[in-house]
Amino acid sequence: MNARNFASLPLLLLLLFADAAALGQQLPEPKLSPAPSTERQTAAVREGVALHDRGDYEGAIRRYEAVLAENPMNVHALYEISFAYSAKKDHRKALELALRGAQYKSELLGGFYVLIGNNLDVLGESDRAIEVYRKGLKLFPGEGQLHFNLGIAYRKAGKAAEARKSFKAAAAVNPQHASSHLLLAAVLHEGGYRTPALLAAARFLALEPSSQRSAVALKVLHDGLRGGAAPGKNPNEISLTLEADPKKDEGDFSAVDMFIGLSAAAGLTEEGRKKTEAQRIVEQVGSLFTMLGEQDARKKQSSFAHRFYVPYFVEMKRKGHVEAFVYHALQSSGLPGVREWTDGNGGRVMQFLIWSKGYEWPSDVSN
Repeated sequence: MNARNFASLPLLLLLLFADAAALGQQLPEPKLSPAPSTERQTAAVREGVALHDRGDYEGAIRRYEAVLAENPMNVHALYEISFAYSAKKDHRKALELALRGAQYKSELLGGFYVLIGNNLDVLGESDRAIEVYRKGLKLFPGEGQLHFNLGIAYRKAGKAAEARKSFKAAAAVNPQHASSHLLLAAVLHEGGYRTPALLAAARFLALEPSSQRSAVALKVLHDGLRGGAAPGKNPNEISLTLEADPKKDEGDFSAVDMFIGLSAAAGLTEEGRKKTEAQRIVEQVGSLFTMLGEQDARKKQSSFAHRFYVPYFVEMKRKGHVEAFVYHALQSSGLPGVREWTDGNGGRVMQFLIWSKGYEWPSDVSN
């Protein structure tokens, strides 16, 4: 087709060709070296980032375009402009620019793989997104965002086991990344792994107790602590339902599940109902962490939950932070007495948060 014929095609057809070209482009090999950024270009990129953070994506893009007009090989400008187009939901343009940036050997290469995968996933190319994340992880196995976004892509594709593995890797790489714990809790909960889901949700609530997302983690936590116990028809009648053959591929928590069910049932008795729900949760969680420690002392298990989450909560109990943790975690629950306790015990909550932030997580965790 000559240039004249191409130019005479309808605009919609031209756009379809452009979309196909962007989606069909293969991930380039990073063989080029980026050009250094001048002080003026670096300052312009910083201005663009500030505009982006204020939600002015168009203003940010103009700053980055000016830099790229001077220096098309400025990888920082390429990264930020792709990020800005992604934020304004122009995913095809964001993909085009991220692919361009992925040609360069730079410290931002892992970030470009994240952008490429994210935009492919949004555009319905989940299989290709998974390929990109996996290729990125071969180069950058310690890049938490690649693990995390791979987990999202696997979950979207209905591959629950693979999603769990990726979210566990993301949480292990960066234990302070709240979203990794939340989505791990969600896929574990969906898969029927009651206690591992409870532990992941509890870790999320230690990090993020009062956001809109906290409601999801609170539900997982409450479901786990309920343990199959429910009030019966008569005042002092309690029913307890336990799984006959619980799953064990995420660790053997059968004894713990039974203990949780019995402790939940105790909270439903007349004596248990004399306490507030928050007080009952404090007692139940404290007893749970004690049992986890005793079980771990008797027999070490190699599951992720046993090696990663259990030591954290056992140490929390040993340091005397369980009550502060529970009330901190319940901030958005609306339960009576929670706000009053946290308002009156700010120092204890702060001590818990300082300990939690300084806790040394294991570096080598089995998936």
